[in-house]
Amino acid sequence: MGNRTVMMLPSNWTASATQSEIELTPSSPAQSVVASSWWNATVEPSGKVMLKLARNVDRRSEFIIQTNSTEVTYTYRMLVNDTTYSGRIVPETGDEESRYVRWTDGKEKAATAFIPENWSADMQIIRPYKSMTGFVFFARGSDHTLVYVFQPFMPLHLLPDDSLCKSAQLCSGMVSADKVREMSFGNAPLAISGAKTPDQYFTSEVMPILRKNLRSYAVESALSTYALTVGDYNSTDISLTPVYDVKYSFDSEGKKVDGRAMVFTRNYTSGDAGIWDGFIVGVESLDKNFDAAFQQAAVTLLTLRFDEKWLDAEKNVLLGNANANHELENVSALMANNTLGDFNMVVPTAAHKMVRTYNDTMIAGFTDTATKQELHLPLFPDSQHWYLNNDQLIGRKVGRNPMNASTLEVLFL
Repeated sequence: MGNRTVMMLPSNWTASATQSEIELTPSSPAQSVVASSWWNATVEPSGKVMLKLARNVDRRSEFIIQTNSTEVTYTYRMLVNDTTYSGRIVPETGDEESRYVRWTDGKEKAATAFIPENWSADMQIIRPYKSMTGFVFFARGSDHTLVYVFQPFMPLHLLPDDSLCKSAQLCSGMVSADKVREMSFGNAPLAISGAKTPDQYFTSEVMPILRKNLRSYAVESALSTYALTVGDYNSTDISLTPVYDVKYSFDSEGKKVDGRAMVFTRNYTSGDAGIWDGFIVGVESLDKNFDAAFQQAAVTLLTLRFDEKWLDAEKNVLLGNANANHELENVSALMANNTLGDFNMVVPTAAHKMVRTYNDTMIAGFTDTATKQELHLPLFPDSQHWYLNNDQLIGRKVGRNPMNASTLEVLFL
């Protein structure tokens, strides 16, 4: 902290010690030292610090050493009873921190998230069918850094159904946007297809589109796995969701871009009617910057939330539209009743899976002591402590609260 070094010694070192002394040799001569009252502390003419235990106390000991350097290191020799320890100490400066600002969807106020300072974000609410709502979300930094969500990745898929084939001539393959409009169902094409797993969907439908637009697109590795379902905080049920975890790369402007994506498929059925579609959540950046970009992107994905009032109002509109469509009434009702539920599930589930499988990173649940708002945030090496200052979120390596910021208390790990 500036020219001062704060050191702490746990109580288990001094609780039963009959003799203890510490010799500290700083790389820049010490000018003064302050210690807990049960230590005798002196600075020798050479700038070395001597600490001698006056009495054993079952409390944490604290020492503050003043030097004329902000980047001081120490060698130490510590005697406890009859055992001597020695080594080197490199203090944490406490300057490392990550800053995020609260972003709000500017068009409909539908969602909020914390994005890194100097990034930009945009959300497009899409309504391809009268009883369905989706969205596309982008957050961008510099040097090809991108966070993206396609929910869903169009078009919507209808499960094959004999009655639909006969009554509406929806039998197989793609259904054109003109035909969809003719049925007063929406303005986007449909696909008639049996349900696919996430890996089948990615390989057969997503990859051809990617390769068409990015000729150098290459899958570095891919894994069919399961993600713990996250998002319904009122539910006590534990469920797993199939997911395809893809690591990829491509060339852009002569530079290599690395990426990671989570691919889901979700399906809903009622009687003979059924719908399904795919969802993609991902992060990409220049390969040399991917670690730093991923850590920033993780915060954005973990904090992306939809406003409950907006969701309720949107659902009422969708249900009204579903009731007005008699030709595809069952399909419309499925869409209206289920697709908005994915707004609170897909991104949190993808974000938790991505972060927890990234060097075994932990995610902590925090509550803002002022507003009682709950946030899920990653515990990366440089972001172990989190603080909320109005619309600014700060992650720090060491637990020193910035002025006027609310501490986020850990709820769980």
